[in-house]
Amino acid sequence: MPLPAPGDDGQVQFMFTVARLTPGSSQPRRPENNEEEMLKCMQLYKLGVPLYTREAILNAYGQLKVSKRGDVIKVMAIDGTSVDFIINTGRVWVGADGYERELGKPRLCFMPIQRLESGVIPNQVYTIPCSIRVAHRVITRDPITKERFEYGITAFEKVRLNLFTTLHFWRNSPYYQLLRHLLDEYPKMPRITKIIGFDCGSMSRDMQGQPSNNSRARYQHAFLIALKEYLDARNFENTGQEIRVYVQNETYLERDIEVIRQFGVQVLQDPEGFLVIDEETVVVACRPECPVRQVVADLAMPAMMIWDHERDPTKVNGMPVQCM
Repeated sequence: MPLPAPGDDGQVQFMFTVARLTPGSSQPRRPENNEEEMLKCMQLYKLGVPLYTREAILNAYGQLKVSKRGDVIKVMAIDGTSVDFIINTGRVWVGADGYERELGKPRLCFMPIQRLESGVIPNQVYTIPCSIRVAHRVITRDPITKERFEYGITAFEKVRLNLFTTLHFWRNSPYYQLLRHLLDEYPKMPRITKIIGFDCGSMSRDMQGQPSNNSRARYQHAFLIALKEYLDARNFENTGQEIRVYVQNETYLERDIEVIRQFGVQVLQDPEGFLVIDEETVVVACRPECPVRQVVADLAMPAMMIWDHERDPTKVNGMPVQCM
């Protein structure tokens, strides 16, 4: 039996959990159809109703951390609707390829306004303008041995050396020199005490000859470290302290975390990265799997944001998500 294919570029698969309107709670009048629902969502958004608040994220995250199978995570939609997300950790079924699928650790997912506006997620409950949802990691395992299908892990020293080599390249690249020049020309640099990178990717996942994002991941991590070095040199006299560097990524392996810590970078659990952002933070998000800029815009006003080339803003790039 051939091994099942992972997600695109080896990304981890996630599946939305079951959702329902909270039974017995006071609900606003439901629109008659999806178009009316989407129009209402956009009206609220244009009136300034935030998609994400610090309180809502903290509340949902607090419930999620202590949840077990069968528990309900309550989230409030932007129109005041109370929505239940039912935890299904451990649920198992057999896929069309003959391998078993198991729902693993749940996580929060952030829906961009484009997704809420388009109504592309099926099921009437999913048309409720709820920008914070719950999904489970999907684990593939052998139906006989129950052994989980995982890619190999690159040796620690090789991952560390690859990152060090990439960092050396970044320090001497024309792209980094251009960034330094642009920042040098900035007349008054705001006070910066931290940098946080979102979804920089795994550097240690051995894809066994299949296409890999390891190179992109190394460049993003090297960029964070090099940026810290530049800002430390420029800002230390004003702040009197070194800049802290954080990263948040659901696809990290333990090997990634071991290497990253060697370079003085601290790993935060999703969604803790969003909660540490303030006006003294530099946010870096290149091809993130969640709408980082939309979340940050509702939560804080960081000192600086750096992102990749803008693609089609009406489309959502991210990990494959199936609906139950």
